[in-house]
Amino acid sequence: MTDIYFVKSDVHFTKTEKKIIEYIIASPQEFIRRSIGEVARCIGSSEPTVSRFARHCGYADFKELKNAVLQHVSEENPPAGKLSSTLGNESASTPDGFLRRQQYCIEKTLEFLDDKILDNAADAILDAETIYVYAKGASVSMADLLKFRLNRFGRRVILLPAGSSELFEYMNFFTEKDLVILFGFQKTPKEASVLLDYQKKIHYKCIFFTSRLYHSLDHETVIPLYVFRGEPSEYHSMAAPAALLDALVVMLGAKLKETSSGQLDSLYRLKEHYKTEIPR
Repeated sequence: MTDIYFVKSDVHFTKTEKKIIEYIIASPQEFIRRSIGEVARCIGSSEPTVSRFARHCGYADFKELKNAVLQHVSEENPPAGKLSSTLGNESASTPDGFLRRQQYCIEKTLEFLDDKILDNAADAILDAETIYVYAKGASVSMADLLKFRLNRFGRRVILLPAGSSELFEYMNFFTEKDLVILFGFQKTPKEASVLLDYQKKIHYKCIFFTSRLYHSLDHETVIPLYVFRGEPSEYHSMAAPAALLDALVVMLGAKLKETSSGQLDSLYRLKEHYKTEIPR
């Protein structure tokens, strides 16, 4: 059981209750402002479920749980709170409102960013013999971007297939010197769960881009990079994941220094040499 500030005792939570925990940890100020019905709609549940959750956490009712979260937020005074108060009147359906919402998502991601964890992720990339990247759905765009960025640093990157049958063909060649980077966000794909389970046997390192703060990952071998993409019922943009991904790339460039510049200079000379033969 992880240490959750608003849970009074060590209890087992249901799958739906874990979603409520995620929502409170990621968006405490929004949780405080909303009624029990609004919270239930945000996580796709019902008012009785949220009410039972409050009692499960050790409180008399939902109001008492909100007060506990409010007290914690008042003491912590998170930086993202500066933006949250302005979002109530912004419509995400307008270009201006949508971009401000993405600004808020990046601020929230920054709020939970641990520089030490990001540094560990950069070191894992630099130490890896081969880097395997798994993503599916819209997250494939992030996998492609990451591969493009890392190739410029001379890293060997292989994009894993989304289908499980083809995935096993690649897994058979994993070694403890390799690194697997996963994109999971709100839900962990079944294939990603298989890769995490197989890690226990082969002992390769993992970097996990996720929107879940409450999970049972082994932080010794799995490096979690948290990304806030909005509430469960919202449209989920890739703006915040792309920003975090590029922040990691910038850190890699700083660690590589002269090696990084040498790779980019070599790429430039190669392009210049053949620019007359291959149109841009």
